Amino acid sequence: MLTSQRVTFDGLSERLRTYERKYGYSTIEFFRRYQDGELGDDDDLMMWAGLYHLYLTSLPVRQFMQSELMAA
Repeated sequence: MLTSQRVTFDGLSERLRTYERKYGYSTIEFFRRYQDGELGDDDDLMMWAGLYHLYLTSLPVRQFMQSELMAA
């Protein structure tokens, strides 16, 4: 069973890099291949896809917060 965890943006980025090292290709390449159905639905790959989705959705928020801090 999965449990919820707090993760920082930097921690999220590091987890993506861990998958990149493990599988030998970039997250962007992985996600393209995953979406094209080339990789199957192994739990590990689904976690990688989920983490990348979280990364993509949180990046604009992080960039907005940083721009607000710079403006202050």
